[in-house]
Amino acid sequence: MELVRILLATHFFAPGHLGGTEVLTHGLARSLGAAGHSVEVVCAEDWENAPGYRIRATRDSVDGVVVNRLRFNWQKAPDVFRYLYDNPEVEKYVFDLVGRSRPDVLHITSCYSLSGSLISAARRRGVPVVLTATDFWFLCARNTLLKPDGSLCSGPEHPWKCAQCLLANSKAYRWPRRLLSERSVGAILQGLARFPMVTNRRGFRGMLGDWQDRFRFLAQALTQVDRIVTASQFLRALFIRYGVSPSRIQRSAYGLDTEWATSWQTKKPSTQLRAAFIGQILPAKGPDLLVKAIRSLPADAPIEVRIYGDLSKTPRYSETLLAQAQGDQRISFPGIFDNSQMGRVLSEIDVLVVPSIWYDFPLVIPSAHATKTPVVATNLPGMNELVTHELDGLLFERNRWEDLASSIRRLIDEPGLLDRLRAHTPPLKTLEEYAAESVAVYASLARRYADSRPAADSPGHLIRAHRAGEMRG
Repeated sequence: MELVRILLATHFFAPGHLGGTEVLTHGLARSLGAAGHSVEVVCAEDWENAPGYRIRATRDSVDGVVVNRLRFNWQKAPDVFRYLYDNPEVEKYVFDLVGRSRPDVLHITSCYSLSGSLISAARRRGVPVVLTATDFWFLCARNTLLKPDGSLCSGPEHPWKCAQCLLANSKAYRWPRRLLSERSVGAILQGLARFPMVTNRRGFRGMLGDWQDRFRFLAQALTQVDRIVTASQFLRALFIRYGVSPSRIQRSAYGLDTEWATSWQTKKPSTQLRAAFIGQILPAKGPDLLVKAIRSLPADAPIEVRIYGDLSKTPRYSETLLAQAQGDQRISFPGIFDNSQMGRVLSEIDVLVVPSIWYDFPLVIPSAHATKTPVVATNLPGMNELVTHELDGLLFERNRWEDLASSIRRLIDEPGLLDRLRAHTPPLKTLEEYAAESVAVYASLARRYADSRPAADSPGHLIRAHRAGEMRG
C-alpha cells in the first residue's frame, strides 16, 4: 500500500465542535491514521473571541491525530473584510507548516474561517490541493445561498448584490434607504468600501468591502485546486456554472463510520410515532416548521417529537421556538448529545425530520439511513439527492409546514408506510471506502507532481517542497 502524508484543513475540529463537516473531517483523519498514513489537521479556534488577529498556534492530539489550532479573532483584523477571504497571517502559518511537515497533499474540507489563502500557501510549496466542497463559501459569503428575507439566491452575479445581501439588516444600509434610492445608497457604500477604517466599524464589519476582489481572489484560488469533490450534484453544477472545469470536479458520496449503526437498527414497538429534529437551532434549519406542523395536528394525534440542538447559540430564535411549542407536551427539547450517541438517539425514533429551507446536505440523513430510520425532508437540491420520495422517505415543499404536517399524518394513518420506507433505506459508503477513495486521489496527484521534479527531490515521501512560487495548473 502506498502511504501518503496528508494535511487536513477545516474550519473547526473536534472535540469542541460537533457540526457535520467536523464529524466528516474527524472520521476521515481517524481512518487515514488507522490505515498507516501520516495525518495532521489545521483549523481555526477561538475565531470570535481570541484577543487579536495575529495567530497564536497550539498543538494537541485527538485520537492520535496532531491538530494545529490557529487561535485568532477575525473581527480584529486590520482589514476585516479582506482577511475573511485572503488572510496573510494564515497564509504565512500554513506556508511554514507545510515546509515543516512536508505533506504530499493538502486536503481542505472547509476553509471559511481560515480563508482561501492556505491554497496559495500550499501551491507555493509545490503541494497539490484537494477541496471537498461541503458548503457554498467560495460562492456565497453567507455559506447558504439564502437571502436575509429567507428566499433562495441564484448565486453571485455582481458585487452590489452580495454586499446588499449581507448589509440588508444593518442600520448602515436601512437608514440611508429611508431617504435615498437603492442606486444612490449602493454608490455611496461601494465608495466607502475602499476604506478599511470605515468597513471595520460595527454595522459594516465583514459585510462591506471590495466584493469584486473577493470574486477575483476566490475564483483564482479555485484554479489552483487540483481536484474538487462534492457529494451534491447541485453544488457540482453550480461550480461549473461559475467557471470550474467539469474535469476537475467530481461527485462522490461522503463516507461514514457505520460500525456503530449495526447495533441500533431495531426499533422498539411504540403506540406513538416518534419523530426528531437533530441539528443546529437556526432559522435556516427550519425546526420552527416542525413545531408548527405538530401544533396543527389534532391534540390526540399519537406523536412524540424531540428537537435536539443547542438552544443557547441563537437565543432570540430559540426563545421564539420555545414559545411556539409552549403547552404542547408532545414536543420536547433534550439539548445536544455527543456524536458517539447518535446510534442510540436514532434507534429511539421512527422518523427523522429535516425541514431546512436552504440547499442543505446534512450528514445526519445518511446517519439515519444507517439505522434504518426513514427521513422526511425538504424537497430541495441537497436533501432530495439523499432522500427518494416514497422510497426511503418523504419530501415536502420548502417552507410549507402544512405539507410537513400532511407527511407526518400519513406516517400515522397509513398502515405499513413506515415499514416500507424502512425497508428501502439505501446502503452507505463506509468511512474506510471514503478514505481509500481519498488516498487514491492523493497518490495520483502526488505522483503527478513528483514526476515533474528531479528524482533527488522525492525520496522519503512522494513530494518535497520545491522552489517558492511554483504552480502547476
